[in-house]
Amino acid sequence: MTFASLDDRVLMTLAGIAYGDPGSIATFLAEAQPTAGWDLVWLAAPPDPPVNFAYLARDPSGGAAVLAIRGTYPDPFSSAYWDDGAEDSPFGDMMAWPSAPGAAISAGTARALATLLALTDASGTTLEAAVAALPAGCALTVTGHSLGGTLAPVLALHLAESDRHRVPAATSYAGMTPGNQAFAALFGPGTSLDGRVRRVFNTLDTVSYGWDRVLETHSFYEPAPRGGPVVAAMLLVTQARLTAGGYDFAPVGEAVALDGVLRPPSVSCELVAYVLENLHQHMPDTYLALLGAPPLPFSIGFGTQVVPRSHPAAARPLSPHPPVVYVAPGAG
Repeated sequence: MTFASLDDRVLMTLAGIAYGDPGSIATFLAEAQPTAGWDLVWLAAPPDPPVNFAYLARDPSGGAAVLAIRGTYPDPFSSAYWDDGAEDSPFGDMMAWPSAPGAAISAGTARALATLLALTDASGTTLEAAVAALPAGCALTVTGHSLGGTLAPVLALHLAESDRHRVPAATSYAGMTPGNQAFAALFGPGTSLDGRVRRVFNTLDTVSYGWDRVLETHSFYEPAPRGGPVVAAMLLVTQARLTAGGYDFAPVGEAVALDGVLRPPSVSCELVAYVLENLHQHMPDTYLALLGAPPLPFSIGFGTQVVPRSHPAAARPLSPHPPVVYVAPGAG
């Protein structure tokens, strides 16, 4: 199995399962229809607090492996939620990418990459050691949703530069821009990752427009819900800070757009309706629906990491990432 033959329904399901209780990841792999038969190869022991998480799984044939990175820890009552959210901030210092003069990633992305590389499983095996132990003919793809999607190409590039004999692919979902134009060029023509990196996004998901197209999200939801003057002001402040900082953020890889489906507003307050639509458009299950895949075998509920779909909290979904317009001005 090659990168090109890996189905988005499988990859997005694997990315979504990364939000689940680590002790149940193997069960979730078996329960989710697109991933039935996939084996759990390596499982990070989440740090305390559980900032950043990943696991490695192989397909039934053993010819392909996927390294799935979790997005923002989905519990706002945990400090991990806010620490993960800070990693998505575009503001602050840019950190130089060692192999390419002028290439830089955000400080939050650099911090998250270091945390991922420091993860170990229960036996002390690191992420890189687990990847190195894969058979030579096993094709590796790195994936993730939201913060995990931001980090997927970054980790793939690190792995490619660390081991020239195994060049991974990367597919991100709802990811943001991790670095500047010079960094994005490391995935372009003439590079080892040329044609191996995809950026899948819902056209109505504001998160996936950070940080190169922030202002485009103002008129997303036509005819409603519109964010009104509060959203307009926050977008302008965010863009002004990005411009003043000279960050030069650029998207990574081939863009694959999923046509979003707008829901009628469910509440009369324009701002609240806008926030709720932001949350819905970013959810993993929304991406799975757009891809024609079943929902995850669990729900992400308010104040919980994951809950069974029969639990009352399943009716109160929480986005794994706060809407871009509300995070950006106060982040960093």
